[in-house]
Amino acid sequence: MAEFFLTPSSGLSYCLKEKGHARVKIQVLTDEMASRIAAGEVVERPGSVVKELVENALDAGATEIFIAVEKSGTVLIRVSDNGEGMDPDDLALAVERHSTSKLKDENDLFRIATLGFRGEALPSIASVAKLEIVSRPKHADAGYRVRVQGGKKDPPGLTATPPGTSVEIRDIFFNTPARRKFLKAPATELSHICDAVNRQALAFPQVHFCLIHDGRTIADYVAVREEQDRLGQVLGREIAKDLVPFAFSQGELKLHGYLSSAPSSFPNSRYFFNFVNRRYVRDRVLHHAVLQGYETLLMKGRYPAVVLFLELPFADVDVNVHPAKYEVRFRRQSEIHDQVSQAIRETLKQRAKDPTAYTAEARSRAWPTVTDSFLPYGSPPHNDHPSPPSKQPFPMPSRMAPIPQGCFSSMEVLGQILGCYLVCSSSQGLALIDQHAAHERVVFEKLRRQMSEGKVEKQSLLIPQTVELSAGELLLLENQQATLARSGFDLEPFGPNGYAITAVPALLREGDYRSIVGQMVVELAEVEKSGALQQQLEERLATIACHSVIRANRRLEMNEIRALLKELDEVDFATQCPHGRPVLLEFSRDDLERMFKRV
Repeated sequence: MAEFFLTPSSGLSYCLKEKGHARVKIQVLTDEMASRIAAGEVVERPGSVVKELVENALDAGATEIFIAVEKSGTVLIRVSDNGEGMDPDDLALAVERHSTSKLKDENDLFRIATLGFRGEALPSIASVAKLEIVSRPKHADAGYRVRVQGGKKDPPGLTATPPGTSVEIRDIFFNTPARRKFLKAPATELSHICDAVNRQALAFPQVHFCLIHDGRTIADYVAVREEQDRLGQVLGREIAKDLVPFAFSQGELKLHGYLSSAPSSFPNSRYFFNFVNRRYVRDRVLHHAVLQGYETLLMKGRYPAVVLFLELPFADVDVNVHPAKYEVRFRRQSEIHDQVSQAIRETLKQRAKDPTAYTAEARSRAWPTVTDSFLPYGSPPHNDHPSPPSKQPFPMPSRMAPIPQGCFSSMEVLGQILGCYLVCSSSQGLALIDQHAAHERVVFEKLRRQMSEGKVEKQSLLIPQTVELSAGELLLLENQQATLARSGFDLEPFGPNGYAITAVPALLREGDYRSIVGQMVVELAEVEKSGALQQQLEERLATIACHSVIRANRRLEMNEIRALLKELDEVDFATQCPHGRPVLLEFSRDDLERMFKRV
């Protein structure tokens, strides 16, 4: 029988030896190789370096952070702050692996209250770039400098510097050219750096951020007191002015933020910003909750702008999931999902009662700067005693006038044009209403209310459909079978790894139901609540509503118009049809004056 034993070999590996033969299968990585692997987890591109350094500056209590980059960060990244700084002993330890000032004992790992905590960023960056740190505590007379190049460290040296810390990164990936080849175009890498700065700026409005690229200032966000002021700096005034604030609080969970109200939308989710305890995250639960809050309010393929701030006890969220700390795990996942979705939906519901939010596209159009004094038509331009202005055909008060209860039914109906649009005078000016879209929303809400108040009507399948699932999905389905039954699906075990669908909701159109069941099982596993069936049912309700309402080119009598406006006041989200199209467009006095170039 062969004899095996372990012997140390050069202090770096262990050889598995058999009598008379030697073979090496397992070896301990060198420090340099281990650092480069760790760098691959943390340092994806120059933008991730900026993110880590800015997080360290914020944890140090900085109120001013200056970021300078050259050649999209491939040549130079410098992040300077006015934080608390480091003394020489801390400075020497800051570039050592597994060193951190954020964790004191094991319990701190489960209640992380800082942005950075892993103790991997600086040594990982130093293993693939040339790093220099200059730091000075506020109480010290001088600062110290430490340099690291390719993992090789120099001892700290005395230097003159203002209080705070400055970290300089040069020639990123200089010793790993294969990684450098995977970088995108300079413009793309610069946009990732801008995104990293913008996210932190949104979360910390009281901090001054300045980003300089090749000597040119790209962003200069001065410190502000109000979050809404920072929204205008980062997102631009055109987007920020249409964002609606919202807030929700229950127990230790606090939620607030800003969201775009329909019909404002975008072709992608670029303007989704989710923050958990002021940490930017890309979380599927929050993403799903936000979209569920917007259901039937946006056209297919469109996304809202949302800046969401979620605050909860540090022990209720695990941020130690992803090396770059972009992902988190919630202890009460389903509860948080429902509360986020509900808060957004209630805000949008209240917003839908305010038609002043839905003005014509002309409102944002850049008209030529032509001014004209506001005089009634027919009045002489020079008259010491001008005649009083003639009575306007309908009142047009300023945009800030109070909105009466029952805003639709309070409108004065002026007529109908093109066989489809109702022309009305509202408290804000001129209103146009799409009669088909309006009636579609009214019928849709009635059908949805009827469905929610009673049990879902089922229809049995003449030929059951069999769905095959993996072992994990089978366990999930068994645990959630009662939930599926309440949703209108009856399933029976069929074979070793399958279920037979014997009944489905009657509202669903005829087809293959296996994909819906599979999608529901996946969603129930992720967020403990499925929106797949709800989406299918509501799409069906929207189709039914679309084919059973007032069609275009139909002349409505005044009593029919009045009845329709009254019904709009009684439903939620009356300003959008179930497909996301606008029901109402409103022109205020300011809008009309701009369109006619009178301002």
